[in-house]
Amino acid sequence: MNNGQKDPRGLGVLLILISTLGFSIYPILGKYVFTGGAGLSTVLFVRFTITALFFWIITIWREGFPRLPLKIWFILWGMGGIGYSLMAGLYLTSVRYIPASLAALLLYAFPIIVTVIAVLTNQENFSRFKFFGLLLSSFGLVLVLGVAMKDTNSLGVALALGSAFVYATYIIIGNQVLQTTTPLVTITLISTSAALTYGIIGLTMSGTTWNLAWNTWLGIGGIAFFSTIIAMLTFFYGMKRIGATSASIISTLEPVMTVIFAVIFLDEHLTLLQVAGGIFVVIGGILAVLSPARNVIQEENEGATL
Repeated sequence: MNNGQKDPRGLGVLLILISTLGFSIYPILGKYVFTGGAGLSTVLFVRFTITALFFWIITIWREGFPRLPLKIWFILWGMGGIGYSLMAGLYLTSVRYIPASLAALLLYAFPIIVTVIAVLTNQENFSRFKFFGLLLSSFGLVLVLGVAMKDTNSLGVALALGSAFVYATYIIIGNQVLQTTTPLVTITLISTSAALTYGIIGLTMSGTTWNLAWNTWLGIGGIAFFSTIIAMLTFFYGMKRIGATSASIISTLEPVMTVIFAVIFLDEHLTLLQVAGGIFVVIGGILAVLSPARNVIQEENEGATL
């Protein structure tokens, strides 16, 4: 017994749920700010700049200025400036063409892609858990896409699946890097390099739009604050209390929450077959997380919070 002290796991579960809620409204807010006339580079430049400034303050306060080998600096800058920037851009752009609910379900193919890459690169052994997870998720994607492709923009689907593939690759690389640095430093440097990437894109391609209504700016601020800063902080503090595997399993509620919010706020609708497919995709991801050999999969949602 803990002599009357509260079990930290209860607070940990609550923190992960808050984190999942923050991430789930990201594509919803994305739809909203795009409708208000915001460009992609504007949204993501502001998102990552605010995030980077916040986490630089926290990092220097808690850990001091990062002292890392030059190789790690380059890897982290590449992960943020190329990997995460590309994933975030593909995912957010996909909601211009397809429902936010569908985009969220397609993004959550990434746990299975991580599993396949990890097995093919000999970072994990294949197992029955992985096999059934891969089978269920693949079947789920067939259901999600098979009944939707007649009326769904194929470019949007390709963008969402592309974001899942890029994200999976990013997670595999990030799993190795996180062994040599802290999550706080990783978030800070990746956010900084992502902000620079979209700053350069906005300047060179004239894609940055600043003349926006106050409510559109409020939506962009919501993406930065709720879907990034709050979501990251609550995830890491929650994971400290309940562990990476439990946190990953709870986080699979993210696409479910996105679908619910999309129905409520965007009047989107999924067919019963699509809902069933989404459930299979999520269950397949959970099986991959629960796999006995999960050294890579355990870290997947550490990357997801970035």
